Amino acid sequence: MSQQNSDPTIYDGLMFVSLGAVIIGIVFLVLSLNGYGWSSGG
Repeated sequence: MSQQNSDPTIYDGLMFVSLGAVIIGIVFLVLSLNGYGWSSGG
């Protein structure tokens, strides 16, 4: 039961897709907030 499987599965691919979607969402959030005069400096 402790066999290690090093082959990437579909779940690994979905994990990277969701991580990329979160990063892209943060980028678009910052870009849209900059339109309202928001700055990350405080």
